[in-house]
Amino acid sequence: MKRVKVKFISVFAEKMGKERTYELSDEATVEDLVDIISRELEEVKTRGVVYVNYRFPQEKQVLRDGDEVLVMPLYAGG
Repeated sequence: MKRVKVKFISVFAEKMGKERTYELSDEATVEDLVDIISRELEEVKTRGVVYVNYRFPQEKQVLRDGDEVLVMPLYAGG
């Protein structure tokens, strides 16, 4: 098992709190974590941006123990 710290920003933080720690299986990917979060915060899949250790993750990236994940909403500007 590994622990990953997730920080939520803006309206996501209003719904989920500013920070949570998730315990995941050793082979868990960013996509797996997003699936877990979306059970409580459905819009994370359609309106969310995820960074791992302040970088955009690779497709199917496996998370490591101690990774810091940032979850924030997309914003449309004009």
